[in-house]
Amino acid sequence: MSSAVESMEGMLMQNGTLQFSSSTSRLDAMVIRVLDGEIEAYNELMAETEGRVLGLAWKILGNKEQAMDACQEGFLRAYKSLHSYRIGESFVAWVMTITANICRDYLKKRDYGATDPQILESMPATDNENAEEAVLQRQRKGIVQRALATLSASERQAIVLRDMEGLSTEETAKMLGIKSGTVRSQIATARNKIKKFCQSILHRPKGGRP
Repeated sequence: MSSAVESMEGMLMQNGTLQFSSSTSRLDAMVIRVLDGEIEAYNELMAETEGRVLGLAWKILGNKEQAMDACQEGFLRAYKSLHSYRIGESFVAWVMTITANICRDYLKKRDYGATDPQILESMPATDNENAEEAVLQRQRKGIVQRALATLSASERQAIVLRDMEGLSTEETAKMLGIKSGTVRSQIATARNKIKKFCQSILHRPKGGRP
């Protein structure tokens, strides 16, 4: 069987040396190295992309440990099916799709209404004003996580990808394997639920909980 490198598009041979064309991204170059037998290159791929993948899992699950597990499982599955990855597409989006599906399974298996306080990242303050702003940011993050916890698994995935990760409706639909119209419906429902939750927070009696 011919070398995986030789079969990849977007590559040129110059003076007997492999040259990547401008259409071949740096991440794709790493993928090609892995497919050609350089297993260590996968560690480089993970180092380049795991931050965003972990962030996605953390936003969907609201639990640091489970997000780390989902991220790890996502990269493991990606490695096992790397041959199915299409050079020229986004490797990050591909792994995020795999991880998002894993997160969906996690949400189905547990009560995802309970969020992890560690979701509120540490923000050091150097003066009173910064300290106050840090507290406000933590409070906002806490409200967002509690609002996300009121959503169904599908709604939560859609809102995280569309509104928090900044993907388009079409990109979100592609990642989730559903129609754009379904994404729009889920986003509309999710936004309405979040709006109602936030309104209940703002109008609740002092000292009470929604």
